[in-house]
This record gives sequence, C-alpha cells and structure tokens, in this order.
Amino acid sequence: MVAGFHSFHWRHCELGEPELAAAHDELADPTGEGAYLRAFRTLLHSGHPAAAGIALDHFQYSGALTRFGGESAVARFEDQVLAVARELLRQPPALVDDGDFAGAHHASALNAMMNLAEESDVGLIADALESATEGNVRSTGCTAAGQALARCAGPSPRLVGVLGALAFDEGLDVQERAEALSALDEAKGAQATALLVRATDSDEVEIQAEGAAGLMRPDRFAAHRERVERLVTGWPDDVGHKARMMLDDRGWFHSTHWIGAELSDPELHRAHAQLRLPVGKRATRRAFRTLLHSGRTVAVGIALDHFVRTERLRGSRDAGEIARAVLRHPPSPAGLSPRTGAAANHLSALAAIQHAGVRPSDADLIVEVLERATVRRVRSVALSTAGHVLRAMDRPDPRLVDVIGRFVYESGLRAHRKSALHVLSQSLGAEADPLLIRAVRSEDRDLQVDAAWELSRPERIERHRALLEDLVESWPPGMKVSRGNPDWVGQAVFGGMHSAHWKGSRLSDPGLYRAHRELRAAGDAEAAHRALRTLLRSGQPAAVGIALDHWWCPGGIERLGGADARTAVAAEALAAAREALRSPPSPSASSPQYGADAGHLSALHVLRVARCPGPEDAAALAAALERPMSEGVGEVALHAVELALEEGRSADPLLVRTLGALARDESRSPADRVAALYALRDVPGDAATQELVRATACDALEVQVAAAHNLTEEHRSAVPRDLLVRLVAQWPEEGAPGAADLVREHLADLVDLQDLEGE
Repeated sequence: MVAGFHSFHWRHCELGEPELAAAHDELADPTGEGAYLRAFRTLLHSGHPAAAGIALDHFQYSGALTRFGGESAVARFEDQVLAVARELLRQPPALVDDGDFAGAHHASALNAMMNLAEESDVGLIADALESATEGNVRSTGCTAAGQALARCAGPSPRLVGVLGALAFDEGLDVQERAEALSALDEAKGAQATALLVRATDSDEVEIQAEGAAGLMRPDRFAAHRERVERLVTGWPDDVGHKARMMLDDRGWFHSTHWIGAELSDPELHRAHAQLRLPVGKRATRRAFRTLLHSGRTVAVGIALDHFVRTERLRGSRDAGEIARAVLRHPPSPAGLSPRTGAAANHLSALAAIQHAGVRPSDADLIVEVLERATVRRVRSVALSTAGHVLRAMDRPDPRLVDVIGRFVYESGLRAHRKSALHVLSQSLGAEADPLLIRAVRSEDRDLQVDAAWELSRPERIERHRALLEDLVESWPPGMKVSRGNPDWVGQAVFGGMHSAHWKGSRLSDPGLYRAHRELRAAGDAEAAHRALRTLLRSGQPAAVGIALDHWWCPGGIERLGGADARTAVAAEALAAAREALRSPPSPSASSPQYGADAGHLSALHVLRVARCPGPEDAAALAAALERPMSEGVGEVALHAVELALEEGRSADPLLVRTLGALARDESRSPADRVAALYALRDVPGDAATQELVRATACDALEVQVAAAHNLTEEHRSAVPRDLLVRLVAQWPEEGAPGAADLVREHLADLVDLQDLEGE
C-alpha cells in the first residue's frame, strides 16, 4: 500500500463522483490492504480518464518503491493496467480533463507502461509522442518507447523515426532530446544506428554523449569503437557518465598516472587500445606484455597501472621485477604525463610493487626512493610501501626506520609527519613506542597530537595512559592544530567527552576528578549515574557544570541509554540547574574558554533541553534574564524561555513580564530586545499582547517593528488597527527592518477584507 501519495499528473484534480472521490481518498490514506485494492480497481476500471490516470500513477509509484526494499501491492494487476493504459492512449491527446495539463491521461498511461510496454505497443507510443505538446508526455513516452523497442524482434521504423525527430528538434530542451536518443539504445536496424551516429556529430556534448552510449550496444560497437573512444576522451569530466560507465564495464581504462600521455609508436598504440577494450584473455596478455617489455617509459607505466587495476592480469611474473627496475631509474619529467606531472613512473612502479607483493629485500630500494624523492605523492606512496616492507621483515631494517623517522622531525618533510608516524606505529609494534613518546614530549602541538593519537590506539593505550592523561589535560581548550583533532585523542584516552563549557578545567579534588574520569569512561548508564550524582552533589561550580553538560549533551549520558538515561537523574539535574541560575556567575578561572558564563550556560542548556514550564523553572529563567548577560548566554536563555512558553499550557505571567521588561530595557542589546519580543510571538493571552503594545512605544525602530509584527498574529484579535497604522506612518520607507514590510502587507490585507465585507 502507498500512503500519502496523490498522483504524478492529477494533483489539482477533484473527482466529482462520490464513489470515485471516496476511492481516491482511500488510496491516499489507506485503511487496509483490502480496501486499498478495491479503491484501486474502482478507479482503474471507472472509464473516467482522471480516475484511471490516478490509478495508473499509483501503480507506477508503488512499483518504484520496490527498489528500496518494499513490495508493490498492485503488481498483480499488470495485465489490467496495461489494457487501461492502451485504452487511454487511444483517446485524443487534446482531451479536456481535470489533470495538471491537457493530455495528462497520456502521461499517466505512458508512465505505467515504462516497464510493461510490448512490441505491439510501438504504434500507440509513436502516436502519443508525435502528438505530444507537454514535456511530461514526451519524457514518459520516451521511457515507454525504450521498453517497447527492447522487446521488438526487428526494426520499428515509425517509432524510431518519431524518436529521431524529437532528438534533433532544436526547439526542445537538450534533456528531452537526450531522452529520445536514450530510447534508441535497444532499437534494432540501421535506421536507429544512423541516428545515433548523427547525434555524435552534434555541437551539444550531451547529445554526443547519448549517441555514443547508444553506439556501444554489442552489435554496433565494433564498427564505431574509434568514434566512441575519440569522443569520450574529449569530453569534460562532468559529461557522458553513462557512456563512460559502459566503457568501464567493458574494461575501458586508460591508466592511473598517464592520462594525456601519447604513445607515438603505432604498435604500442594498438596494444594500448587492445588492453583497454580486449577481445579475449590471450589478446589481453599479449597486449600487456607488449607494453610492459617495450622499454618506453609511458608504455611501461601504462602497463603497470593496468596490472594494478585489472584482475585478469594478476599473477604476472614480470610486473613486479620491471616495477623495481623502474624505481632505479630517475623520475620521469612532468611533460611525459600532463595530468600527473613529474615522477609518474615511480608512482606506477610503487603501486605495482605493493600489488605484486613486497619482499624484505626491497628495503634498500625503498630507502633510495625516500631519500631522493621530491614529489609529495611519491613520498606518500613510498612511505606506505615502506610500511609493507617493514611488516614483511623478521627484524626491522635500521636504515629504513631511520629514513622514515626523518619525515617525523625534519621541518622540510613536515607534510608527511602523520603518515610516517602511522607507518612506524603500525609496522614496528612496541618498538615504535620510544619514538612516539619522544614525539609526544615535543613542544610542537601538531606533533604531540599526531603521536598521541598513535599512542592512544587500543593496543598501546594501557601502557601509556598516565602519560596521555597528563598530556590531554595540559592542552588548552579549543586548541587548534593543522591536522587531526585533539578532542578525538581526549575521547580515546578518557572514553568520552570532557564537557561542553568546562574544557581545560581539571577538578583539583581527587574524588571529584575520579568521578569525572568515571563519568567520561562509563560503560553503562548505572555507572554514569553514580559519577554524575557525585559531581552534582559536590557544590563545586565546575563539578556541577560538568555534570550538567553530561546530562544535556547528546555525547553525554544519552549515548549510554538514550532519553531514559537522562530521565533517571532528571530531577537532580534540574534542581542543580535552577540553583546555578539563582547563583552568581561561576569563577572565571574555572572555565578557560567560557569564563564566568560557563555555569549559567550549562544550567540554561539543561532547562532548554528539558523544555520545563513549571513555576520553579520560570523563576530560574526569569532570574537569568534579569541579570546582565553576555551575547552567548542571552541567546541560550531566550531560547530556553521560548521553549518553556511553548511547552506550557498557559503563559507563565512571570516570564511574560520579564520578557516585556527586557524588550523595553534600553541598556540591553537590540538583538536581545528583539529576541525577547519574538519569544512572546506565539504566547496566548492579553498579558503577552499588552507587553507587545508597550514595546511599540520604545524609541528603537527595530524594537517597534518587532513588536508590531508580533501583534499581527491571528490570535491577537484585540489589537487596535489604529495603533499599527500610526506606527507604520512613522517608519521610513527605506532602511526599516524587513518585518516592517510584513506589517504594511497585513494592514493592506485588512483594508481589502473590509472592502469585500462592505460589498
């Protein structure tokens, strides 16, 4: 069954007959499969074009859902659907109906036939396409045409001719023309092939691409192979995805590192063409050997790229040895490989060695490559290869370890530091620990983070936990590094987030520090609750704030049990949040990043997430609003108040008065004053209306406009129109806030309504 779907082509249709209207309602909101199927059949066989069209749209939509794992409830009616679709196509295209456009019945019929059309339908589809005036009809018609042509035993001259006329009608959108060409893919006969060839000569690359894709059908490709290859290599990267995919499916692959390179030797050029689109396994290997043993840099590089990419070349005995020989040669010049640039030969060779399988004896060769490489990509791939070599050895080669270590500490090689650390960490096991510890104790923050990440991996962390804890605690909150994320290291070391507003704060009391550690590393909700209660009951602002952050943050205790994990300690968290909001700001030193705002921010977020409208919460929120606030605190406080008012069954008078007073307080920022008024926007009752009216007397234009705009809400029926008229007359035509235009439009609508009522 399909719920909530109206139709593709009848969205504005109302079925006047009660029986059909009821059936349509059942389709859109089914009460059960039996009723749904009865409604579908009622519409399908109604003889009413619109009703049948809606049923056909439901058939196609229900079938489309099967691509996402569902089942079509109406698939069993395929034969009946096809019969009704044919009947609709026999009706005139200019039939006046209640569809979204004249001819919607043809669009629905063709849409339903896109997977059902048979050879006998080619005439009906050709008629529909020939007379179509709407893009929807042409689009669905082309899809149905492709299905019908695929089922034809021989040529279909008339339908192919109609599709050709659409494909070369320059008055149509390029996409529509491409759809017509796509329908010719499966057509038989020389007529369709000639149209596809003609398309490849078009000035529009999208038309070229569709023509080339059609020429790749097995019975066409041999005769047009060179044309297709020439076209595809000349297109921009974002054009011709269908043709490229079809070529790739046939093994069409130029190379990895030699795009744009030329093979001037005709024999090598033919071998490359054969390797890209082979006619058999033996021919493939012959072409591969021709390139691999040619002694030509580009040809050998292309062969090595194919060795890595192509499964049927696996097992070549020569590829690995030739790749090693290539690495002993100088790097190739940039001009040989226009896209990759210098050292393309070394990139191909390194990949081939990894693919063939490294040997311990490769250590000296990789050392030489790393020592002389100047190209960044070569260094990266060589480091990866070095890791494979180290893992293949019984004992690590000291010279190879030393050269990888240079990439960690030498300033000119800094771009590869992270990769080098990872290679040593993963290849040497515990033998890499001294090097990683040395890096962790460096003054370079980037190096510290990269090395700490390696030390914090599961196989190492228990050996170095104390060192890592001290390191992470020493990092300033919000510390920026060029790569990686210090917070990831902290989460790996401690098991979870520190907090939202207290990063950089280390609790000096051993018991509270231990509780914080346990809260971060808790493996279940019960352990988290114990630690959280210890912090909440401590009376220490930082400890309480950390606990509150773990209560409301999605990365806190919620990760251990969802909303239930919060609910179990909600009462204590809310009580602590209310107390924090009634208290003075927290000590600035407790939160290096948020300073004195940290305590109030943690508490406000608790009330925001809890959406609490109770009297105690209202008092706490009012207290927060009444004191001077930084921009960040004010934004969170107003949002929490707005949510609390939304959640309450009636407007809390204390919060309404507090918001009104804030809006009129000229010492507060205009942004906070306007936000306070918008928090009152949906609040019902006369008290909120009175506060908005009072705010219209403020001198600040943005406050006046916000108050007036909120007074235009439909539920504020008691607002005098004269007040708004007087305000609007005072506002400048230009330079007023955007909401001023909305107030003017509201007044204009009132005048129009009064005129209508007078008539």
